[in-house]
Amino acid sequence: MCDHDADQDNADFNFNKFWGPDGYRSRVVFERGSDMYCVYCGDVADTREHCPSKVFLSKPYPDDLPVVPACQKCNNGFSKDELYTKAFIEYYQNYCYYTTISVSEKRKEVREAKQKFAECVESNKIVYDERIGEILIKLSICHAAYELTEAYHEDDRSGMPEYVSYTFRPNMTQEEIDASDDFIPINDCVLPIIGSRVFNKIYVFGPALSAVESDDMFVTQQAVMDWTDVQDNHYRYVCWLDSQHINVKLVINEFLYAMVVFNLEQ
Repeated sequence: MCDHDADQDNADFNFNKFWGPDGYRSRVVFERGSDMYCVYCGDVADTREHCPSKVFLSKPYPDDLPVVPACQKCNNGFSKDELYTKAFIEYYQNYCYYTTISVSEKRKEVREAKQKFAECVESNKIVYDERIGEILIKLSICHAAYELTEAYHEDDRSGMPEYVSYTFRPNMTQEEIDASDDFIPINDCVLPIIGSRVFNKIYVFGPALSAVESDDMFVTQQAVMDWTDVQDNHYRYVCWLDSQHINVKLVINEFLYAMVVFNLEQ
């Protein structure tokens, strides 16, 4: 007689592991000694890309940071603009809250961010910055590939998003800030590939509601997607699918709030 311990099965099951079709594995799973393809350009991958990049986190870094495959060229190609983005955010925070800048001004990218922010202050206008936008796209590709098994480079997809938007906390209403912590409703959305890591972030609630004109009670189910908190007060994100789009929201330092949308039909 063999006893089957279901609780032990659940204990051994790793929701962060990719359990989906093997055909997707080489594009969304970093595994040394295996054939992998860069999520950005589709070339053979020989390095791992942390998502998010460590520049947006503080030491000690969280254990088991998500990683995706990347080629050496792409992996190194974003580092300067990542540092620029990090510095711009911190200069803006320092301007508002008198915080301490954690990056050294010896780096050219940091000095460029300082100059760019000074121009924004002088003009009293924060304009869209292509360098920041490119990093938000890069981060979103990583998150969508890792969580949704989507958005990685394919021959029929350029990797360019349909929509990129970001703002900063001082420019948001309190209602907008509060809404950033909410679950993402996905009742009318498309579920990702079975075995994708994001299934661990889906919750179904069944709240009891009362009818407006009677005392009758009924239960309605609501499926929602939860945020992934990579590091408190430093970085969080959430990604989900609808019928035509890959959607990624991310928040850096609880100060920059971004939304990136890819068209699934590209």
